[in-house]
Amino acid sequence: MDIDPRESDHSLAHLLRELRDETTTLVRQEVALAKAETCEKAARMGRNSAYIGAGALLGYAALVLLLLAVRDLIASALTRAGTSPDLATWFSTLLVAIAAGAIGWALIAKGKKALREEGLAPKKTIQSLREDQHLIKQKFART
Repeated sequence: MDIDPRESDHSLAHLLRELRDETTTLVRQEVALAKAETCEKAARMGRNSAYIGAGALLGYAALVLLLLAVRDLIASALTRAGTSPDLATWFSTLLVAIAAGAIGWALIAKGKKALREEGLAPKKTIQSLREDQHLIKQKFART
């Protein structure tokens, strides 16, 4: 049984067209997946950022009041220990400011590090593209 070379060429051309069409469809689906995943991540980040902002405002007000109370407590203790009221107020304010600044710096550093590590890259899409690349290579190997 002989195979007509024209049939073989036609079959190969058909397979290549099919591969092209499937690859085009696959790329479109991957782009759609990347868009959806990126939009979903951006929406979640926006919503969570709003929560953080609202919480930060309330936390800031509470922190200011707490720091004033700590300052007054330290100033009162220094005054009872015999320090002049003016010096006690100044020194207690300085101590509270240094402590708050150190804690604030540590929190900022931690937040920056976490944001750097998170990133916006669509991880699912990247993984899917790697799998698709592997499938396309396999399909070419069979052709």
